[in-house]
Amino acid sequence: MTDRNTATEAPELVEKVLIAADECFEHYGIAKTTMEDVARAAGISRATLYRYFADRESLLTALVRRRARQNMKTAHAYLKRRRTIETRIVDGIVRNVRRGKHDPLMHLLVSPEQMALATKLLEGTGLANELTRELWEPVLREAQEAGEIAPEVDVVELCEWIAHLEIMFISQVEDTPEAFTWVRRMVERFVVPALTPR
Repeated sequence: MTDRNTATEAPELVEKVLIAADECFEHYGIAKTTMEDVARAAGISRATLYRYFADRESLLTALVRRRARQNMKTAHAYLKRRRTIETRIVDGIVRNVRRGKHDPLMHLLVSPEQMALATKLLEGTGLANELTRELWEPVLREAQEAGEIAPEVDVVELCEWIAHLEIMFISQVEDTPEAFTWVRRMVERFVVPALTPR
């Protein structure tokens, strides 16, 4: 994993490494990219690279976190423009699935060849839950306080469930309008009714 103190001391170098890693993963694929490839692309020594990232998995984790946080502000703004919690949940999940399908790194990560690695990185480390909570927890808590979500719903567990749901959709549905229409229908029919007060 990245040493957080070291990363804050040299943010420009860390960003340079992440950009280089992103390019390498896209060019060579996840399985064939080596730490030496990333160091070469970043113009640094392998020793310097290992000061910031222990291995390829820590690079992938940092990239996923970086992409998600770059998207967080626009995602919150997108959700705020929806007038009800029902439309926020439906439109928000569909948007996240669409973005996941179109993101080159996520597309590689959730491919059948890399699903074991994706499960380890996104779910095994808690990263998917962490990032999903950053986006959804404030929205869901506000809705619950307003009486739009049933009081018995555990918001933290709901965020975990949304994380699993989005990863499943990203990895399994086709990148077609029909597939996204199906995702929307599934969320409308089976997710929203389970959350709203009876």
